[in-house]
Amino acid sequence: MTGIATNEPGAEKGRERAGGRLEDRVFGKLREAIRSGTYSLGDRLPSEMELAQEYGVSRPVLRGALSRLREEGLIVSRQGAGSFVSSGLQASGEGFGPLDSVDDIAAYFAYRRLLEAEAVALAALRATPADLAELRGHMADMAALVEVGTATIEPDLLFHQKIAELSDNRFLVDSVAMLRPHMVFIGRFVRSLGSTGYARGKAAMSDEHEDIVRALEAGDATAARAAMVAHIDRSQRRVFKGE
Repeated sequence: MTGIATNEPGAEKGRERAGGRLEDRVFGKLREAIRSGTYSLGDRLPSEMELAQEYGVSRPVLRGALSRLREEGLIVSRQGAGSFVSSGLQASGEGFGPLDSVDDIAAYFAYRRLLEAEAVALAALRATPADLAELRGHMADMAALVEVGTATIEPDLLFHQKIAELSDNRFLVDSVAMLRPHMVFIGRFVRSLGSTGYARGKAAMSDEHEDIVRALEAGDATAARAAMVAHIDRSQRRVFKGE
């Protein structure tokens, strides 16, 4: 009787649900290990066998969790070498080097704070109605993508790049452009927090972008600088605290 019961559809579905819950748990723990710096950026993860033993799951469950981490851009696989924590390195090797650690991510935000605060202050003195309309267009694109649960990384990058261009300083423009792979990596990381946290974070980001644009519309360099610093500070908290 026991053997017959385990082959019933309900029992099979129960096993699938259990496997799915285990995969969710392992995915969450590995993601948190990357966020906390247990596995540094660029580091090789333990082997599948070691991870499966550590988390007490089968290798198929472990592989499912690793697959989700790859889809989120948090890890990369190298044939014959295993899985590595993604570091945002540009394929060309040009520009800034890859992110190496949690401390490096904090330094990245500190640099953006200095760089973009100055860029937006200069932009407040130069932005035309057409420029402001372009920025609001990028904001509208982000809002539309949030509605359907799609990544907003590209219009977000365009928003920040446009502000740098309005500074009329090619070194500020180039510096923001060189941060692109790191911004993409961080954006993917925030999105991996899950649909609820991601939507909540993007709603907050929309308000932050609105504060920036309103300051630009007013031609208020001081307010624009403060709004940009607040935005970057909150972006950092979204990464480290999942806010």
